Amino acid sequence: MNPLAADHSAAPRPQPEVVLCASNVSKKFGATQALDEASIQICSGGVHILLGENGAGKSTLAKIFAGVHRPDAGQIEVRGQAVEIGDARTARELGIGIVFQELSLAPHLSVLDNIFLGAEAKRRPFSFLSRGEEARRCRNVLEMLDLDVPLQAPVSSLPIAQKQLVEIAKVLARDAKIIIMDEPTSTLTDREKQALFRVIGVLKQRGVAILYVTHHLQEVELIGDFVSAMVNGRVTQSCPVTPALTELKLVSMLTGREVREFTRAKPRTPSSPLLTIAALKSKSGCKDVALTVGRGEIVGVYGVVGCGRESLGRVLVGLEAHSSGEIHMDGRPYRPRHPAHARGLGMSYLPMDRKQKGILPNRSIRENLNLMNLRDFSTIGGMLSRSRERERSTRVLDELLVRFDSQEKPITTLSGGNQQKVLFGRAIAGAPKVIVMEDPTVGIDIGAKADLYRLMHELRNRGISFLIFSSDLLETLKICDRIYSMYAGRIVREYADPTMNDEAQILSDILGQELHRAAIH
Repeated sequence: MNPLAADHSAAPRPQPEVVLCASNVSKKFGATQALDEASIQICSGGVHILLGENGAGKSTLAKIFAGVHRPDAGQIEVRGQAVEIGDARTARELGIGIVFQELSLAPHLSVLDNIFLGAEAKRRPFSFLSRGEEARRCRNVLEMLDLDVPLQAPVSSLPIAQKQLVEIAKVLARDAKIIIMDEPTSTLTDREKQALFRVIGVLKQRGVAILYVTHHLQEVELIGDFVSAMVNGRVTQSCPVTPALTELKLVSMLTGREVREFTRAKPRTPSSPLLTIAALKSKSGCKDVALTVGRGEIVGVYGVVGCGRESLGRVLVGLEAHSSGEIHMDGRPYRPRHPAHARGLGMSYLPMDRKQKGILPNRSIRENLNLMNLRDFSTIGGMLSRSRERERSTRVLDELLVRFDSQEKPITTLSGGNQQKVLFGRAIAGAPKVIVMEDPTVGIDIGAKADLYRLMHELRNRGISFLIFSSDLLETLKICDRIYSMYAGRIVREYADPTMNDEAQILSDILGQELHRAAIH
């Protein structure tokens, strides 16, 4: 029994109070029907899991509760009273807080300022802010999340996982009685997830109601009390979380169809070395990194945030220069000056923070998809052939199962998961030699994940290599041919043909337990 799992025993419990209710809520964006008479009830002292594929309407419903969008039809009730949540301030006054899937932080402000932005301790006009009280509350919340960062550090200086924890801390610091969490663990490592789940347990004991949007089926058992599925803008099924609720039943609820489990097949032939890294050091995290990536191989690097994997990725794609060591690609020295140079040398890149580093929000889906391979559509006179570009876009978007109305609409009209699929399509364009991917399946639903895994392995069988930096250990074990564990800027161990039996040892590696035992002896 997982010690973090919610208690699903049959012992009778007091009847919880319904504190948040949506009845027949509809919302349209242009020709897209995001919500179609969706109804759901959220109770105090419990975690209500909301599952759904990309574009099912989960985030739209969450944003309506938080005052970001207004419904076209239907009714919202808070503690039995009909309300109109016209903006985020009204939602806060009603005791509703939201952790957004896309971070809503002010990057140039400090951690402290972000957490209390718009909810400062003193609200009377022209009064001084109670900075001491804010700092005390801020430290308490960060300690709950096991997050050790300076309060005055600018948010822009933090890695993405710590930014996600600051986003969560914003809601916790405001003592919201109804908390909506939209994919809160998408960029967190297992250690950080466990800290969040412990906080959720404390919130439940305090009577806080939590609506938890996720694609991770394991989280249903770990923290859920009730689960609902959304399909095409409607809540189609709801049921309590019990030991009888298997993953197969959840998948059926989530997709309405059978999803074939992905099973990794071994490479057809032993791979020859393609990328070789030796004694690599960088100013921001790599201390003595050595690894290899074979031709037509999927290799994972797993470690906690700050272990050096982020720096390794930046060096490989030309965002950071290494201070010493050697990198060879195809037997030749490899030292990219910038990402475009890296791309020209055969190294493609899928960044983790799609909002800040991936999408061009004011550009169309088509433009975002084809940004890196416009030369493929140029004519003899150097002009772009829009017809060829649109034809290729339609084919790729269909292959990636992207749900869209028109490829000419801004990419921000897509759900987060569908945006991620477009970025994946951009990364694989032009058949690069190596694709560096940071958390490639963040925000992608279970059915699309299985499709993406199969596509990656099809490309692997064609000789394309992948180097994956993932925050999801189970996913890393499932799809990678080899895994390197990383701690404090160094590779700890290599795992060839990894299995679930390696999970405990990898977790020991990335927490430094092996090095700690060696130091003692």
